[in-house]
Amino acid sequence: MKIRFLIGGPQGRGVETASFMFIYGVGAAGYYIYARREFWSNIAGGRHSYVVGTISESWPAPAPGNTVDMALTFDGHAVLEHVFHLRRGSYLVYNTEEEAKTPDSYNMMSKALAERLKKFAKERGFEPTVGNFVKYLRENGVETIGVPYNKSITEIGRKIGVTSPVMLARFVNTFVVALGMSLLGLGEEYVARGVEFALGKKAEVIEQNRRVAVEAVRLVDKRIATLQPRRVEVKRVFWNGNEAAAYGKIAGGVRFVSYYPITPATDDAMTFERLIPFPVRKDAGELAALERVGAVAFQAEDELSAIAVATGAAIAGARAATATSGPGFSLMAEALSMAGMMEVGVVVTLWMRAGPSTGQATRQAQEELLPATFIGHGEYPKIVYASGDLEEVFYDSVKVFNWAEKYRVPVIHLVDKNLSNTFTVMPLPDFSKVRIDAVKPVVFPQTKEAEAYPLDSLVPPRLLPGVSNAVFHLNSLEHDPEGDPEEDPVVVARMFERRMAKMKLIDEEIPPEDKLAYFGPPDAEVVIVGWGSVKPAVLSALEELRDAAFLYVKMLYPFPAPLVKKHLEGKKTLFIENNYLAQLALASRMFAGIEPTAVAVKFNGRPVTTDDVVDAYKRFKAGEKIIKIETDL
Repeated sequence: MKIRFLIGGPQGRGVETASFMFIYGVGAAGYYIYARREFWSNIAGGRHSYVVGTISESWPAPAPGNTVDMALTFDGHAVLEHVFHLRRGSYLVYNTEEEAKTPDSYNMMSKALAERLKKFAKERGFEPTVGNFVKYLRENGVETIGVPYNKSITEIGRKIGVTSPVMLARFVNTFVVALGMSLLGLGEEYVARGVEFALGKKAEVIEQNRRVAVEAVRLVDKRIATLQPRRVEVKRVFWNGNEAAAYGKIAGGVRFVSYYPITPATDDAMTFERLIPFPVRKDAGELAALERVGAVAFQAEDELSAIAVATGAAIAGARAATATSGPGFSLMAEALSMAGMMEVGVVVTLWMRAGPSTGQATRQAQEELLPATFIGHGEYPKIVYASGDLEEVFYDSVKVFNWAEKYRVPVIHLVDKNLSNTFTVMPLPDFSKVRIDAVKPVVFPQTKEAEAYPLDSLVPPRLLPGVSNAVFHLNSLEHDPEGDPEEDPVVVARMFERRMAKMKLIDEEIPPEDKLAYFGPPDAEVVIVGWGSVKPAVLSALEELRDAAFLYVKMLYPFPAPLVKKHLEGKKTLFIENNYLAQLALASRMFAGIEPTAVAVKFNGRPVTTDDVVDAYKRFKAGEKIIKIETDL
């Protein structure tokens, strides 16, 4: 069973809150949810935002597609935005009080969309009103449920003793969610569970909203399904990608996070900050005697400062990170080169978004694969690693710190806006699988001068100020084993080769299963290749594309060329990516000599969906070599 849903309305008017109510309420009934949020970068002011997702009896829930089974709309603008995302058999819940409005009634509607809607209506011989578009949908097999929202809420208010227009306006979220819950056959109990989660535990608020829900569910007599409450035996969590990353950092022993506010990275650092001090598990060894441990979240004056102070924290011995997005990452180039030369294991959690420049600050893209690979001046060893779903975001947030500490290199953890704004009700990660591979510092019995970069060791010893009883130099200038500046060509060459030899060591020691994964029949003639957050969409699509396989690449640098060749040589390949250049295809050609058969790219600020993958595969089979994906949900 899967039901695809959408909740849409004016930005800053409670769409996100209503979505939380709905997702939590459905989750409380025992179902799994995979959803994502789309919104404009100007947060309020009437722009349209929405949450689109999938309800499922099992996990993983399928990734969203390009159409939905049920759309809950707050206003006529939302109806017009999603006319083309409904299909025969879909259900639309809308406000009949908006039927007379046209695209021109909504000042914050995109002008381009307004013109497309007016052109569409004109070509079909009707005026572009909300009511006429609803009629068009009805004539094409969409079940429409029209309710006069304001009138209904006012009448409900009289019944429950609330008449203040301000208070009544606050019931819109609950009202719309209750209509949707009724469509699913779930009653007011689950609306109340969602209200309690989204609005707090104040008894009066919950009771008022419960009574609104009781009245609202009576207004809908149709059912898209009848969801029976289910008992789920596993522990589950409702969270988003930023939260998964923050909890992964905490579980992975991170004690310092710096940041300069930037979308969509800020919530990662702020979640980490909000949870300080961290609770300690009973089996935490020496720390078990403590109830909680502290950490530092530091808001820097800019991104260059953020990476610099994180590097300093790592030098001092903390597992340290900074979280940023594309524009901020650009400013970190100089300091990342410094960390590479000094051989400091610091992590950058890079939440990619649509660029270049400010670009689309709240929209999706995978445009930083190559920039991350070649960030900074000069050549130095680093790791570039990508996560594709929230479970991976959590576990990978532990792995990258293990590697940064073990190999003493900068690690760039690639995540993106799609993951940031993905909301799931899913099984809680198994914390027993978390392994912190800490490198013990060298401690001399008496204070002595020590080589910070001995030539006989690819990875320098872990020397910590105030701990190791050592006098040592870490230097961003080219240096000798003692860390003193050096430009003798023989020494320079030996030091350079020692640093860069880490790349081979990393490639040899990190196991294949951490580098990539292969899904599907081993003898598949066609292999879809992707990375990052295209993973859920491709895996969902494979349910339909039974003859195709999927090579999912996680380790992007050092590039796992032998493994990629093993899976792709002699096969037809379709690279699917959320960028213009097909950057993984370029990297595969550069490092592994694999020439893609075709590429499918989406660069309009929206994620790759399950339907996108299926459609791209069909176009690939029809002979297209460069496939441009233009869908807009």
